[in-house]
Amino acid sequence: MIIAGKGYTLTFTNGSTGKMLTLDGNGSVQIDKDNGDGTHTVTNLGHNVIILFPTDFPAGPSTTLYVGSVVYTYDALGTFRIQTHSGTTTDICATLS
Repeated sequence: MIIAGKGYTLTFTNGSTGKMLTLDGNGSVQIDKDNGDGTHTVTNLGHNVIILFPTDFPAGPSTTLYVGSVVYTYDALGTFRIQTHSGTTTDICATLS
Protein backbone atom coordinates (compact mmCIF):
# COMPACT_ATOMS: atom_id res chain seq x y z
CA MET A 1 0.00 0.00 0.00
CA ILE A 2 1.29 3.47 -0.86
CA ILE A 3 -0.06 6.60 0.83
CA ALA A 4 1.01 10.09 -0.27
CA GLY A 5 -0.12 13.60 0.47
CA LYS A 6 0.59 17.07 1.71
CA GLY A 7 -0.05 16.17 5.35
CA TYR A 8 -1.39 18.29 8.18
CA THR A 9 -0.01 21.22 10.12
CA LEU A 10 0.92 19.88 13.57
CA THR A 11 1.34 21.90 16.77
CA PHE A 12 3.09 20.44 19.82
CA THR A 13 2.82 22.17 23.21
CA ASN A 14 4.80 21.74 26.42
CA GLY A 15 2.00 21.63 29.01
CA SER A 16 4.30 22.94 31.77
CA THR A 17 5.82 25.93 29.98
CA GLY A 18 3.31 26.66 27.22
CA LYS A 19 6.16 26.62 24.66
CA MET A 20 4.85 25.59 21.23
CA LEU A 21 6.32 24.12 18.05
CA THR A 22 4.30 24.19 14.82
CA LEU A 23 5.29 22.03 11.85
CA ASP A 24 3.79 22.74 8.44
CA GLY A 25 2.31 19.85 6.49
CA ASN A 26 5.23 19.51 4.07
CA GLY A 27 4.17 16.17 2.64
CA SER A 28 5.25 12.60 2.81
CA VAL A 29 4.99 9.21 1.17
CA GLN A 30 4.41 6.00 3.11
CA ILE A 31 4.94 2.51 1.72
CA ASP A 32 3.46 -0.25 3.93
CA LYS A 33 4.45 -3.85 3.13
CA ASP A 34 2.73 -6.83 4.78
CA ASN A 35 5.52 -9.30 5.60
CA GLY A 36 3.08 -12.24 5.85
CA ASP A 37 4.18 -13.10 9.40
CA GLY A 38 2.03 -10.63 11.33
CA THR A 39 4.50 -7.79 10.86
CA HIS A 40 4.63 -4.89 8.44
CA THR A 41 7.61 -2.94 7.13
CA VAL A 42 6.95 0.76 6.56
CA THR A 43 9.12 3.20 4.63
CA ASN A 44 8.31 6.87 5.25
CA LEU A 45 9.79 9.50 2.94
CA GLY A 46 9.53 13.25 3.44
CA HIS A 47 8.45 14.89 6.71
CA ASN A 48 7.15 12.42 9.31
CA VAL A 49 6.63 12.55 13.07
CA ILE A 50 6.98 9.26 14.92
CA ILE A 51 5.96 8.85 18.56
CA LEU A 52 7.56 5.92 20.40
CA PHE A 53 6.49 4.35 23.69
CA PRO A 54 8.46 2.34 26.30
CA THR A 55 7.50 -0.92 24.54
CA ASP A 56 9.02 0.24 21.23
CA PHE A 57 12.62 0.02 19.97
CA PRO A 58 14.37 2.24 20.72
CA ALA A 59 12.32 2.62 23.86
CA GLY A 60 10.38 5.84 24.27
CA PRO A 61 8.85 8.00 25.29
CA SER A 62 10.01 10.10 22.38
CA THR A 63 8.55 12.27 19.65
CA THR A 64 10.82 12.75 16.64
CA LEU A 65 10.50 14.58 13.34
CA TYR A 66 12.25 12.66 10.56
CA VAL A 67 12.99 14.58 7.35
CA GLY A 68 14.26 12.21 4.70
CA SER A 69 13.72 8.50 5.10
CA VAL A 70 12.79 6.31 8.07
CA VAL A 71 12.10 2.57 7.90
CA TYR A 72 10.38 0.74 10.74
CA THR A 73 8.47 -2.45 11.42
CA TYR A 74 5.39 -2.96 13.55
CA ASP A 75 3.68 -6.09 14.79
CA ALA A 76 0.13 -7.11 15.74
CA LEU A 77 0.62 -5.63 19.23
CA GLY A 78 1.58 -2.27 17.70
CA THR A 79 5.23 -2.49 18.74
CA PHE A 80 7.42 -0.29 16.53
CA ARG A 81 11.06 -1.04 15.73
CA ILE A 82 13.03 1.67 13.94
CA GLN A 83 15.25 -0.11 11.41
CA THR A 84 17.09 2.70 9.60
CA HIS A 85 16.84 6.40 8.88
CA SER A 86 18.66 8.97 6.81
CA GLY A 87 18.36 12.72 6.59
CA THR A 88 17.72 14.89 9.63
CA THR A 89 15.96 14.26 12.92
CA THR A 90 14.53 16.72 15.43
CA ASP A 91 13.79 15.66 19.01
CA ILE A 92 10.53 17.52 19.54
CA CYS A 93 10.54 16.98 23.32
CA ALA A 94 14.04 18.50 23.62
CA THR A 95 13.01 21.40 21.38
CA LEU A 96 10.08 22.17 23.68
CA SER A 97 11.98 21.82 26.98
